[in-house]
Amino acid sequence: MDSDDTVVELICDGIHVHPAVVRNTFKVFGGSRICLMSDSMEATGMPNGKYSLGGQEVFVTDRHATLKDGTLAGSASTLWDCFKQVLKMGVPVEEAVTAAAVTPAKEAGIFERSGSISEGKAAELIVTDDKFEILEVIG
Repeated sequence: MDSDDTVVELICDGIHVHPAVVRNTFKVFGGSRICLMSDSMEATGMPNGKYSLGGQEVFVTDRHATLKDGTLAGSASTLWDCFKQVLKMGVPVEEAVTAAAVTPAKEAGIFERSGSISEGKAAELIVTDDKFEILEVIG
């Protein structure tokens, strides 16, 4: 936390990390030092059921992926699901957008062409309603 160069990768699917920890991490680091992560696997976007991860059977119920013994095996949440979860946890929308788009693009070294709305950058936009339900994807 003491180093300004530290960037946190935070899984915000509502399963991996408790909402209080998510809120406090945003308070300490801010969206400019957090990369929102999903920890999603091949079952993402698929119905509840049995899937495979690294040769192991994984059971997915409501985006929650576990091994047969109940051990957490990952998530079936999209990054958009995680974005909406942090909003439900009380993170301000500006911070959530920064952590979902700007910071990851900077950390991946592609911010000059992606990650924000600027002239000359790729037109990768998500149009939503006031509840952040996706209406259209442009890109």
